[in-house]
Amino acid sequence: MPTMRSTAKLVGGLCLAIGLLAASPSRAQTPDSVSAAKALSSTLWLTTKVYLEGAPEQDVQADYMGVVGLSRWDSARNRYEFFDPATGASRLKAGGGGYFFITGDGKHHVLVPDAGAVRVLPRRLEKLTTAEFTYSREVPRNMVQGNPPVRIYVVHTPYTGPFNPPLSQP
Repeated sequence: MPTMRSTAKLVGGLCLAIGLLAASPSRAQTPDSVSAAKALSSTLWLTTKVYLEGAPEQDVQADYMGVVGLSRWDSARNRYEFFDPATGASRLKAGGGGYFFITGDGKHHVLVPDAGAVRVLPRRLEKLTTAEFTYSREVPRNMVQGNPPVRIYVVHTPYTGPFNPPLSQP
């Protein structure tokens, strides 16, 4: 299990690398990634649909509960946090929070969780506006380790319910 210090070093190194790349004129952050981060930070998001590649008409949220919830994104600090949609409780201690960035081409959304076995989680951005946030990624079928991989699409819309959880301090 990585220590807080090793996690801080990993994130610091990652931030340094990103900063060096961003300083290069040929790799400067594009308007696409800047506007995408602002759209992501514009609201609290609720997962409203999960579907398998090629089957957008069939909602399979019940089979992929690990990706269902509320999420808050802070583009100023590049921090994110997930929350239980039924209670508003933070999932930070279970690996549901950390740092994020959007690649300069605006095509990928990368999570670097503070805790948990997964250290880096790349996701393909499918749609990101102030009205919808959809990403896709490969996971084991039904989120059961050992099952063949499938690509899931996770659709979010702005949350309008009773919870308004703030981001925890790292």
